[in-house]
Amino acid sequence: MPLTGNMPVGVPPRSRSLGYEIMRWAERYIVQPDGEDAGHPWKFTKEQLRFLLWLYAIDDNGRWVYRTAALRRAKGWGKTPLLAAIAIIEFIGPARFSHWAAEGERCYTCGNRPHTGLQKHPVTKRVPLPLVQIAATSLDQTANTRDMIRGMLAESPAEHEYNLDIGKGIVQFKGGRPGRIEPVTSSSRGLEGARPTFVRPRQKRLCRGRTMSSSSATRCTTGLRATRVSTSGRPWTATSRRLRAPAVA
Repeated sequence: MPLTGNMPVGVPPRSRSLGYEIMRWAERYIVQPDGEDAGHPWKFTKEQLRFLLWLYAIDDNGRWVYRTAALRRAKGWGKTPLLAAIAIIEFIGPARFSHWAAEGERCYTCGNRPHTGLQKHPVTKRVPLPLVQIAATSLDQTANTRDMIRGMLAESPAEHEYNLDIGKGIVQFKGGRPGRIEPVTSSSRGLEGARPTFVRPRQKRLCRGRTMSSSSATRCTTGLRATRVSTSGRPWTATSRRLRAPAVA
């Protein structure tokens, strides 16, 4: 079914989205959690990938092009696997802009070769202290997403290379390194004062660096963004509020 909504035509240029590098990272480090291809490298569908590329689009200053985005699709389309993959990316993947590549610096946009020329190419980095929260009214409602995350990480290259402890409730680093993926309830007092780097509320918003109120809305901090996700019988829809008009490939 075709993509609808106010997403721009085409995809952002390779030099203006972190999504291209994120896509390759995900295909290398996480696995398909179920089905006939269970255990094989994870692959995004074309619709999922286009959403990912615009979600991680950046402008000429290395800032997010979009502050908010919405993803709508009928039940069974595969929103949970996509959002589980994004949660893992936010936890251990190259999910943040670091700087523009200097002359001679190894650059993903240049095919992992030394950067040359005057065009600005982004260099990514991991979130320094990742706190990814899977939020819902009750912990039982987070089970599907948590199971999907565990399935994508169990026996995956990411589990071994990033030294992960994949628990039934929490995914964290072995050896005491700070950072985790955890389930929370939207009414939990523990959310007050917390500084999550990414929040996935059920049927509400995905948030970077935002805390949750009891109504699953968000109190937003400067410069970060949210993605709302919902189930609908309408065609697949992604909408975003643009901060700056990007170039389109």
